[in-house]
Amino acid sequence: MTNLVIQSFGRESELKRAILTILSFYAHTSQPVNETQVMVFTDNPDYFKAYLDGLPVRYSLLTAEKVKQMRGAIDFLHRMKIALIEEAFDTMDGDLLYTDSDTFFIADPTPLMQTLSPAKSYMHLWEYKFESIKDMPLPAGETFHAYLDVISRGPLKLADGTEMNVTPDLSSWNAGVMLLHRSHAAWLPDVYALTEQTYPGTKNHAAEQYAFSILLQTRTDLKPCDAVVYHYWYRIKKQIIDEFLGTELNTEWAKQPLDKKIAIVKNWIDILPHYFEEHVLTLRDNAIQTFNENKYREGYKWAMKALIKQPMGDKTFLKDVLYHLKRQVTGK
Repeated sequence: MTNLVIQSFGRESELKRAILTILSFYAHTSQPVNETQVMVFTDNPDYFKAYLDGLPVRYSLLTAEKVKQMRGAIDFLHRMKIALIEEAFDTMDGDLLYTDSDTFFIADPTPLMQTLSPAKSYMHLWEYKFESIKDMPLPAGETFHAYLDVISRGPLKLADGTEMNVTPDLSSWNAGVMLLHRSHAAWLPDVYALTEQTYPGTKNHAAEQYAFSILLQTRTDLKPCDAVVYHYWYRIKKQIIDEFLGTELNTEWAKQPLDKKIAIVKNWIDILPHYFEEHVLTLRDNAIQTFNENKYREGYKWAMKALIKQPMGDKTFLKDVLYHLKRQVTGK
């Protein structure tokens, strides 16, 4: 049994992303449908039902009161991830495959799920060692510096009061996707404990990710799963997918037979990684990012690609290009 767990609430674009995630899972899984289960944490179950009719989906309603409870005394949005994983373990049998809604499957997760054990887990991918945080520029890196300071000052306490030294040579892993063995549910109190000790004083919005990372890499053989799930966390990619789904995913589309919807989604996810890279928003962003690094020749290359792609483009982008041209000429 594969249990897929996902959260999606708020804007319609957020709900559409989760629908893509779920249908992409069924486009790739080799397991029979009756050996799968999806649990969606949402404030709008009815929205999903038209798109997912015929699939084994259950819903956990996110009321305002429940969201407040999940955020806890520290009022931390991402503490909800710990709480919903806890609820999923409490109400579902077997192991869990958790994904954020800004994801889609690009391969069958079944082989990885079958390797899960008390000593084996997966997170999306390795990001960086905590010790590298010291090199993050300020002020953007302020909350990261604060986190490094907290873990460097001394041990943190686990749920039972035991002390744990979190050394800077440990690493952050992306928590947008996690494959967890059922036995790992016993560690959730420790995930809460580390999160609740580090978030209030740092306001670092990766605090829950760091907690999962620390515990899973010190207690299991932690491996990446980015070969199975594509995670488009970057804001430009989110803009692109929202534009795409806003056009393609609608109530008329939802009326099609389930097998046809899954086949269409399979075609989408086959093209989306390349679609992201060639989209005009990506080309513009590449131009501005390279200009900001004073790589003018490369910046003009990306700007030209963007203008060829969309000649009558964004006036703001044209102003930005002219600004950087002036900056290059004047040396300011």
